[in-house]
Amino acid sequence: MTIRTGDWREGLAALGRRRLLQGAGGAVLATPLLHRRANAAQVVNVLGVPGLHVKLWQEWASMVREDTKGEVEVRFDPLGYAPAFAKIKTEAEGRNFTTDLFYGDSPFPERLALDGLAERLPYSDLPHTQELEAFARGEFTLEVFRTNWGVAAFNTNFVRASSFQTPLSWEVFADPRWKNRLSWADPRGFPVWIPIVVELFGENGWIDYCRRIDANVKTYHARWIDNRIGLQRGDAWITMMNLGNIYISTQIDKASVSGFPITQPEVGLGVLPVSIALVKNAPSRTGALKVLDLISSARYAKVMMDIGLNPSNNPANFPHPLSDKTLELNNAKQVGINSWADVQKHTMNTNWVEWAGKMDRYVQTWEAEILRRRG
Repeated sequence: MTIRTGDWREGLAALGRRRLLQGAGGAVLATPLLHRRANAAQVVNVLGVPGLHVKLWQEWASMVREDTKGEVEVRFDPLGYAPAFAKIKTEAEGRNFTTDLFYGDSPFPERLALDGLAERLPYSDLPHTQELEAFARGEFTLEVFRTNWGVAAFNTNFVRASSFQTPLSWEVFADPRWKNRLSWADPRGFPVWIPIVVELFGENGWIDYCRRIDANVKTYHARWIDNRIGLQRGDAWITMMNLGNIYISTQIDKASVSGFPITQPEVGLGVLPVSIALVKNAPSRTGALKVLDLISSARYAKVMMDIGLNPSNNPANFPHPLSDKTLELNNAKQVGINSWADVQKHTMNTNWVEWAGKMDRYVQTWEAEILRRRG
């Protein structure tokens, strides 16, 4: 067999390197890694970010990069809800997954969950949600619900129903055209509507109202407690509150996110339900979980509220006709609301500390009603 000079010399060099490594007790093994390029950041792709929320995700992406020391990079495509939903469905059909998280108006992630495309997460996967437990107990302004899909849900800002010129009735809220877009006129997001109902119908009439509205509305935020109890009992049906829901609220919540109760909130209202769900077969699942955990923390929630994404927070910042079109589609004129500026006239000056002390009583009453009805 002929041995070429180059092969022989290369073999000898390799043997020498091997002995050198052995003689150093393996200490030199890591040396070649120093010459390699540092590991690239794990990219987490987010779909469904609408134009109004680009600023939020720009800020969040920067925070994630800093908090993970560059190990996770968030990229988001502001396609909007419906096109992003269609894209994920196309990916699933073609088994070509590039999306990690879907952020969008609530029906879209709900539909992904029903189609088996969103992954269910235990609370333990997202330890940062523990920062928000004080809100979940009703200690502060912000109502927070930790969901079975991981992220916290925010809702607040009760409206003084009696401030409307035309008295409201349950028939207005029961209109199927109200899709729970506007918490100022929709009591279906439990328990944030309790003060409205108690004010309208009194201590003796609020539970009857709840029974009627719960029987009428079958989807979206309806039956929140019914749904939660159903999950605990292992029932299979799913509604939107099983997703990770983020309610984008207004400036008056800054202090509550920081941990200070607000007893006399400023005039301002705006709650926009947005969900974020982990897509099954996400190519960057580890990074996506990290992002979900971080945005579940109080610090990220505060950024969300500092920006004030809802048009009702700063109407002058949203001259686009789409925001007023939303009111029109939701039949807002029926209660005298013609623009987002009109919403601020009806904000309820709530004593949050007082309500925190008595909310449990209403919750327990309603849970008992649900359990009685379900058997």
